[in-house]
Amino acid sequence: MNRTGWLLAVIWMLGGSAAAAAQPKDPHADLPRSHSVTPELAATGFEFAEGPALDAKGNLYVANYRSNGNIGRIAPDGTARIFCNLTEAAPADGSQPRANGMKIDSMGQLIVADSGTGRLLRISTDGLRVEVLADRFDGKRFSSVHDVALDRAGNIFFSDPGDSDRDDPTGTVYRYDILTAQVSQAVTGLASPGGLAVTPDQKHLCVSESDKFRIMIYGLSEKGHLADGRVLITFPVESEGNIAGGRFQPEGMVFDAKGRLYVAMWTGDLVNVVEVSSGTIIRQYEAGGLQATNCHFHAGYLYTTVAAKEAVFRLKLGVEGFRYSRSPDVESVVPETDP
Repeated sequence: MNRTGWLLAVIWMLGGSAAAAAQPKDPHADLPRSHSVTPELAATGFEFAEGPALDAKGNLYVANYRSNGNIGRIAPDGTARIFCNLTEAAPADGSQPRANGMKIDSMGQLIVADSGTGRLLRISTDGLRVEVLADRFDGKRFSSVHDVALDRAGNIFFSDPGDSDRDDPTGTVYRYDILTAQVSQAVTGLASPGGLAVTPDQKHLCVSESDKFRIMIYGLSEKGHLADGRVLITFPVESEGNIAGGRFQPEGMVFDAKGRLYVAMWTGDLVNVVEVSSGTIIRQYEAGGLQATNCHFHAGYLYTTVAAKEAVFRLKLGVEGFRYSRSPDVESVVPETDP
């Protein structure tokens, strides 16, 4: 190469380096590209798949195994059994128990939203004892307890959509105080509140307002009071780039260790990943089928419950979940950054 050619090559390389340096660094480069992950079938046999929860050993707990009212336990080797039959262990007059959202508390017990009877339940680690933590507020019974979320102190937030809809927003989120066993009304006037998640910094609560196709976020005080509610994100109707839009209702959701929010979308066969600081969708993945109800992390996988397929799928994302409970039975990690 002559001197002129050598100089041109150096200039080209320097220019390329400068251009590369000028490109903004993707803070979410650890996540696979949107729509690049194929859902893997993890388990089947659920009348209405909901509320996945996994312990540190990889045992998967799913609602409505074989039939409504059962909670199934699938071991890492694939062995499946009925962990708890709510119809027998916690019968209710005039209504059929049906578990919905579930979380594992600091003692390794299952906290369960019983949508069939409108009860908040706690199930012992052996699945034999069921305690009704709450079934009413101010003397009025809950209509349908839909989902649950824990803060790091063990307090429980739970949603009751009741008969609310877009035109009659009367749904409510309640809080169960783990020390006093008292129920308080956290926020009301919501259009079908469903999924719940406390942010990793414990300063906010996210609530999916399904009939308005959006996520609300509320300031959360140390005493558990909610205030300053605002719209975090209204999911787009129109598609843009590789992000599919549509009238997709948000359902259950969970945070990863970096404070990103993963939202199962009831229609659309989707999980939307939301950056809380900006309120934008940063990734979108196939859930495994229509009627995605909820999701949960374990060992680098995001597990999704898909009612239309009567199954659980898992997505290999290579990231860990936020440890919402202090329980050693919940495998996740403390967040690296707060949203």
